[in-house]
Amino acid sequence: MRTKHLIPNHAAGLTYANAYAAAREGHGGGGVDPFGAFPDAVLGLIVSKLPFRSAVASSAISRRWRGAVAAAPALDLDFAAAFPAAPRRRAAFAAAAAAALAGSRRHPLRRLRLALDGFFDQAFAASAASHVASWLAAAAARGVEQLELHLPRSRLAVIPPSLLACTDLTSLTLRLDHNALPLPSLCLLTRLSRLHLASVSLVGCGDFFEDLCSHCTQLSCLILEQCHIGALRLAGAPQLCSLDIASCSWTEQSSIAIAEMPALRTLRYSGAMANRHMINGADSLDEVVLAIEKPQALLEPNLRELLALVGNVRSLVLSPWCIEQFSHPEEWSKVRLDKVRRLACIIERREEGALSIAPLLTSCPNVQELSVSVVPSQSKRRRCSDSEVQYRVIGGRGMIVRNLREIRMEYIDESKSGLDLVKLLLKKAQMLEMMTIVPSMDGLEQAKFRRRVLKFRKASRNVNIQFCATA
Repeated sequence: MRTKHLIPNHAAGLTYANAYAAAREGHGGGGVDPFGAFPDAVLGLIVSKLPFRSAVASSAISRRWRGAVAAAPALDLDFAAAFPAAPRRRAAFAAAAAAALAGSRRHPLRRLRLALDGFFDQAFAASAASHVASWLAAAAARGVEQLELHLPRSRLAVIPPSLLACTDLTSLTLRLDHNALPLPSLCLLTRLSRLHLASVSLVGCGDFFEDLCSHCTQLSCLILEQCHIGALRLAGAPQLCSLDIASCSWTEQSSIAIAEMPALRTLRYSGAMANRHMINGADSLDEVVLAIEKPQALLEPNLRELLALVGNVRSLVLSPWCIEQFSHPEEWSKVRLDKVRRLACIIERREEGALSIAPLLTSCPNVQELSVSVVPSQSKRRRCSDSEVQYRVIGGRGMIVRNLREIRMEYIDESKSGLDLVKLLLKKAQMLEMMTIVPSMDGLEQAKFRRRVLKFRKASRNVNIQFCATA
């Protein structure tokens, strides 16, 4: 086993290696355990790089390795990956996990992942719940700092109270598989800086985020993934700099309220959209991702509040529906994006998809990096959207991209929509230095596409056009 690259201190590693070489010379080159001089911390670091099943099996190497797992600074206890789903293996997994977490405080546990899919069954569920509670209590005793907990759907797969004893936590991930039970307050975890909630029902938890913001004052990153939310109210979190709302579902009277966030720099908002937005003091945002799906019903004031988020950002990512809203001819939807430097657009393979970027660029006169990614769609090509909006930007009149220097276009085809966009950008970008194109066709069709693109008129003399086979 090669262990040199796993030793954290190179000087210490040379010391162990020299001691091992001297021992071999003194004993005639045999009968010496090569790991005899290694401290428990180094052996624990070695087994922390292994899958849990291999880490447990390493105890059979020699007596010196028997306590290596208990000294590991990171443990990945994944039942589905370690053992097949059988009652006999569940007991073996529980015993091995208990032995691995039985280390002392002098071997602190930095990171722990508990993925227990398949661990709860009808016959083993009661004892499984007690095992989870004891494991978290042991992790708390060792000062665990990063915890990731995956619990399957089960009436007994509840969050044990021993989780709140892990007061040294700085990062917490809870994936509860749409558990309908209310989430306990995390106000005791005052050192928490990163919180990731996945598949958690937050309906009826009105005080959860209020307690979180008032007690966890060091929280800097909040991720809500596939959660069911009624009201998301965040106020008074001075260190929160990143908020990610990904593919969440909302109630009929859902709302998002954000206020008093002076450090908020990144907002990622994808999937379904809440019915109401109340966002104040979002001038500090630097990066915004609006990958929102088209809602069934939308009120104009709500859309206006949402679009006003991106007025001061430097990096902006937009979904197809959001691009249409920014390209809308109504006066209230024309938001100036003078500070945007990096713009990424996700468009559908429709006639108006690529052409809608031109009116969007008129609102981004200072953009320097542009990325366009085409999502294949099975829908029929139409010359206008569902709202019968005509973009009329074939000539690109009024579009100013004097600062555009780098363009990346993925899965652009030979259709009129794709060629018009490439032709328009090459014609208008006077400072363009690099255009990278990933075509969506192969063989002879790709060669024809290249020849047509290279014949287009170029406003920049220094532009370099490259074609890549893959994204």
